Amino acid sequence: MAEDGERVNGLFEKAPQAGIQIQWRSISGEELSMLILSGNYVAIALVDKYKLSQPWLEELCLSDCCGVSSGYTGHYVVICGYDMETNEFEIRDPASSRESERISLWCLDEARKSFGTDEDILLISFDKFDRERRATFSVNCMNKEL
Repeated sequence: MAEDGERVNGLFEKAPQAGIQIQWRSISGEELSMLILSGNYVAIALVDKYKLSQPWLEELCLSDCCGVSSGYTGHYVVICGYDMETNEFEIRDPASSRESERISLWCLDEARKSFGTDEDILLISFDKFDRERRATFSVNCMNKEL
């Protein structure tokens, strides 16, 4: 565990040199929804898969009433959309056979802020990607014209 900690801390120290910004803070569901709605970001979030797939159990406090412990199952999902009218996020779950799923802001917050997740979230900006894609497209178009 100590070796992993040193390795990960070393990677965090090198991140700014690679153009990766790291912030150590909590992000609210409302802030996340605004970033997704801007169309400039998608997010990859560490969630408790059990809470993501069984949110109604937490509402009923079934684990407390019956003495059943759900445990923690870490899992990553891609957050790629948000619907203001329904207050739901569109997620892509690599473990699901469905193309996408919709979950409430409350459910996502419960799953991503659950014990064990450390609220780990990666925000991926399309700005740099779009510039590189447009440059590649321009080069490809010029090569075809020649």
